[in-house]
Amino acid sequence: MRKQIIRGKLDGLANVEALMAMRGADLPRVMPAKRKDVARKGHMTALVLEVLRDGSCHIQQVNEFVASKRPELNGKDLHKRTRNTLDRLRRKGLVVQDFGPDGCLWRLD
Repeated sequence: MRKQIIRGKLDGLANVEALMAMRGADLPRVMPAKRKDVARKGHMTALVLEVLRDGSCHIQQVNEFVASKRPELNGKDLHKRTRNTLDRLRRKGLVVQDFGPDGCLWRLD
């Protein structure tokens, strides 16, 4: 209840803390709520690899696929996270970046 009051900026915090003090309960630090746009570990990697399994594609196509699966991400954050994921996968040797007549394409290695 104390955590809900703090995170929701509701009234009655002093009363709840007084009751907890009377009972001898400790008052642990309340961490901020987790952001809604945070992906699980490896989730972006899985999404990027899933779209690249169908063949080479532009980063815009990867962004569109990820956006369909993660609608809570806005355009700027979406592009940044997708690009970071592609760069990380390139360093690991899982994807390569091809430059051809159609521009820059990403594909599985």
